[in-house]
Amino acid sequence: AEYLANREVSALESETLIRHGPGFTLFYFVPHISTQQLLGQEAERSLDDGGEAVASAGQLDPKISAADAITARVVAILSQLMIVAGVVLVAARHFGNAETGIAVATLYLMLPYTAMWTGNATHALPGALLVWAVFTFRRPFVAGVLIGFLCGTIYYPAFLLPLWATFYWRRGIRRFSLGVACALAVLITTLVFTSADLAMFLARLQQMFNLQLPPEEGLAGIWSYWRPAYRLPVILLFIGLSFSFILWPAQKNLGTLLSCSAALMIGTQFFHAHSGGMALAWCLPVLLLTVFRPNLEDRVAVEVVARSRWDSARKASA
Repeated sequence: AEYLANREVSALESETLIRHGPGFTLFYFVPHISTQQLLGQEAERSLDDGGEAVASAGQLDPKISAADAITARVVAILSQLMIVAGVVLVAARHFGNAETGIAVATLYLMLPYTAMWTGNATHALPGALLVWAVFTFRRPFVAGVLIGFLCGTIYYPAFLLPLWATFYWRRGIRRFSLGVACALAVLITTLVFTSADLAMFLARLQQMFNLQLPPEEGLAGIWSYWRPAYRLPVILLFIGLSFSFILWPAQKNLGTLLSCSAALMIGTQFFHAHSGGMALAWCLPVLLLTVFRPNLEDRVAVEVVARSRWDSARKASA
């Protein structure tokens, strides 16, 4: 924050551009609370590779400032709260059964992953945005804004755009596209006012939209053991899967939106180079909603998406 206030470049910023991402650079500066106590005393109190705050038994490292500590706890609590509230409201509003939402939320909170990574904002916050995009799917502009922020912060949900765009194709595509564009414009404007110079802005913009070749060094997860060259065919297959949803299924409903979004976000774990395939909060909430969902074949855009004021006025005049 001190460097940003003075519009200067820090060593951590330059390292973060290389080590993390792709995605919104400032998003990776949010400290997180580690709740892992499975690796012994050596791993209980340390700083991770990205310079983020790591805690032992819920206590942040004493080197971390009070502002960072408060930020870490507030972001972690709010992100998890929004995921839990989101799945309950999705079930109550769109499934017609609030008890199903409570069951989904309970199962999500009981999973070992949630206990181990509950304090990581780079996992939980994107998951919350996706859940609330599903909740607001009847309002294409609001859903577009949430998906836009989701794409801008961690990049990988950009592969959701073909699926969501074709869902709204018969009604709501313009409002959805406008929402995505507005969210990305806000993030780009933020980069303009927080970058020290043009070079930093261009570097951040490149990181945000992943305008670079897939890295072959510093990989984590399964790619620490597999040859990095194999990432290229995996990425190509994933891109093919993403664009295949333009044609299939031809008629998309809310059930399709849930299941295919979960499939795509699971697929990102196979070529995400930096999370080690552990960013499961990106897909777990929508995956659990897919498992518990009722028959949603009638929830198509033409039937459930609200008309725009322009369409309503044109219909009234006709």
